[in-house]
Parts: sequence; C-alpha cells; structure tokens
Amino acid sequence: MFNFGNPLAMLSKLQDLPEKIRALTERMRSETVSATSPCGTVTVVMNGTGEIQSISIADGQSGQELERSVLDATNAAGAAAKQLYADGIANMISEMNLNIPGIDGILTSLVGGR
Repeated sequence: MFNFGNPLAMLSKLQDLPEKIRALTERMRSETVSATSPCGTVTVVMNGTGEIQSISIADGQSGQELERSVLDATNAAGAAAKQLYADGIANMISEMNLNIPGIDGILTSLVGGR
C-alpha cells in the first residue's frame, strides 16, 4: 500500500503542476544536446523538446553512407533530448516533494526504456 501523505497538501502541489510543466518546457526549448555519428562526420544539435537546431556535415560522405550518418546522429540526439526532458521532470517532481508511485517507470518509458 502506498503512503500518499497529506492528500490536501498533495492536491495543492498538483494544482501547480501545469504551470511548472509549461516553465520546464520553455526552459527545455533553450537547452541543447548534441550527438555525432559513429564515423564522426555528422553532428546534430537539438533542443530539449526534440527540435533540430542544426546539422553539421563534414566533407567526404555521400549517398547511403551519409544518410546512415544523419540517421545515427539524429537518433542519438533525440535520445539525449528525451533524457534531458525526463531528467527535468524528475527534478521538478523532486523539488515539489511529490510522492507519486510509479513515476520512475513512467519516466523510463518516456525515454524509451533507458
């Protein structure tokens, strides 16, 4: 059985949640992550909400090799952006002192089981 503590105090905290999530999302729009393809020729920069900010491509690749590098770097940057956002949510919940059973599993599913 879970201990939810004082239900009225938790309800009060939950009322602040939508505004805190909006603020977190706004902050994530200004934070960035980057990832480089395994061969080192493509780098993708994304913000914390997963919007691509830039793609840098070094000379020397073309065709399928270049496509694979772009996919690899984009997927890695996307995973890093998801992790950044999930970490932000976990931090926000911790700061709000919310005892939400199962939140770890929810955050894990948000980042693809990492």
